[in-house]
Formats: sequence, structure tokens, C-alpha cells
Amino acid sequence: MSERRPVAVTGLSILTALGRGPEAQLSGVPAFAEVQRFDTSALRVRYAALAAETGPLDEELDLAIATACAQAGVDRSTTPLLLAMHAPPVCEFGAARIYTSACVSGSTALADAAALIRSGRAERIVVAGAYLVEPYQFALFDAGRALASDNVVRPFSAERRGTLLGDGVAAVVLEAGVGLARLAGWGRAGDAHHPCQPAPDGRGLIAALRRALQRAGVSPEQVGYVNANATGTVFSDRAEAAALGAVFRSSPPVSSTKGLHGHALEASGVVEFVVMVQALLEGKLPVNAGYLGSDPLCPVDVILDAPRSVQTQVGVSVNSAFGGANTALVVTV
Repeated sequence: MSERRPVAVTGLSILTALGRGPEAQLSGVPAFAEVQRFDTSALRVRYAALAAETGPLDEELDLAIATACAQAGVDRSTTPLLLAMHAPPVCEFGAARIYTSACVSGSTALADAAALIRSGRAERIVVAGAYLVEPYQFALFDAGRALASDNVVRPFSAERRGTLLGDGVAAVVLEAGVGLARLAGWGRAGDAHHPCQPAPDGRGLIAALRRALQRAGVSPEQVGYVNANATGTVFSDRAEAAALGAVFRSSPPVSSTKGLHGHALEASGVVEFVVMVQALLEGKLPVNAGYLGSDPLCPVDVILDAPRSVQTQVGVSVNSAFGGANTALVVTV
């Protein structure tokens, strides 16, 4: 079989605090509010982006997979599943592989699925990610002072104070052939700079971006949107901006949708991939919320105030994680 088979996106499902379904994700209004799901009275920060009327995590994951498979018209019982989440689900989902590589779990699973399909080792794969904000991780991030004390995520902005967590459950069906969009390229690289901080020059993300673009056969000038990892933290946003500046001579429109739906941890890569696909299909690029003003060390073209209407056929979604892990996914429509 050909090693260059196109990898098509044929099914999508998503739940965040912005709503259910891909169409709900392009709002320009952040969804953060005080947490009522569990007691936060002893914590420094009490805000997150929680979806309304959620069921248990396993039920939401099951629904996401079923919805994406129904859209794609595939039998989920015979379709391999790659799953990104913090711990194995309680219910039996028959996952071929579970990814727990922090905030690149979902994007790594998508890259692995695409490689299997392109090489002919699989015809179709479901990739899913699931996280509902719960007390343990919330308290851990709060104790580490990673959460924004002003209750707002401000990617790439001056005066940003950290991230906030958010619910995210999403599923994607990838198949050989033609579909809604294509996962055209992917790249992964590590910088091994620090257990928690990225290399300031963004070298790991630069390598991942260049490899993804090369695999997709896409030039930097063709990219019309970047869905950024930017978590609203000082070091990571600056490292990411440095990487984008090194790869793209003139910045394409950029936004981090974590400023709207929060950080879904292991599920982030799948959540943000779905948002990316929907943005390209609609020609409506999500806003970079919470922006207060320019950080001179983050010279990127952030989308401000409202979603931007742009017709482009190529987008890139990037994710980074503790330990210096970096991923880049190229989507074409």
C-alpha cells in the first residue's frame, strides 16, 4: 500500500463549557465561572470553565465516540480507539492505546493514528480525549500557582497570570480517503530544557512545526491560522511566540482557544484539533480572549475582540507539555 495515503477527518464530536458540538466552539465569549462542582473554599483560585449538565466522564466519553462514529458512518466496535486521558476509564472501551503524556496526549494520539493510516497499517481509527474538571488536578494546579489569580486566561497578553482548567471531551474519526478535512502533516520534538519550563527559544516546537509542514508538503506562507497552545503563562507563551516567529516570516492569525474553554489537560490536543477543523470549515477563526495589551516578547498576530472571518485552506494546531514535549498538526480543507 502507498505510504502517502491521505488521512481524512470523517467524524467530529466535542463538549466544552462553550457547548456541545463543533458549531458551538467558535464563540468569542469566555466560559469561566466560579466552580460549583466541588468545594474550592480552601483554594487560592476558584474559577474554571465547566460544561453545563454533564454526565459522568465515562458516559460523556462514550457519547463523544458514538457521535463521531455515527457522523463518519463507521462501526465503532470494529474501529481501533486511541484514547487520551489522565487515567484509564472505569468502563471498558476497548482502547488499543491510552495516552497519558500530559498536554500533548491528544495530539500525539492523532499523530500516531495518522501515521498508521497513511502507511496502510490501519484503514480507520477513532481518537478521543476526555477531561472533566475534578478536585485533585484542580488543587494540584492551584498549589503550584499555575492558575490565573484574576480568573481570566490571557494568552500572549501583557499581565497574564496563568491558566485555568476547563472541561473537554472530544472524538475524531480518521480514515484513509476523503472527508471533511485532512490531517495532512504532523511533527513531534522534545527540547529537554527543564521539567516544567520550555526552552526559551522554542527550539522543540520549531522542530515539530518544520517537520509537520514538511510532511504535509505545505510552506509556512500557506498557513492561514495557528491554533496556539498558549496557556496564558509567561514562559510558555514567550517560547511559543519565539517558535512561531522563527518558522513563519510574517505571523498568520493566531489564537489560543484555552482563553475561551480552559485547559483540558490530556484532552487538549483532541479538543483543539476539532476547533481547528471547524474554524477552517466555517472560515471563522476563534478569538484570543482576555487580551490586555502587547507583550513585546510575543509578537504574533492575535485575533482580538471577535472571531475573524478568513477563508484559508491550511491551519496548524500546536501543543506543548511539561518535560519539553512539543507537537504540531497541519490541517487542510
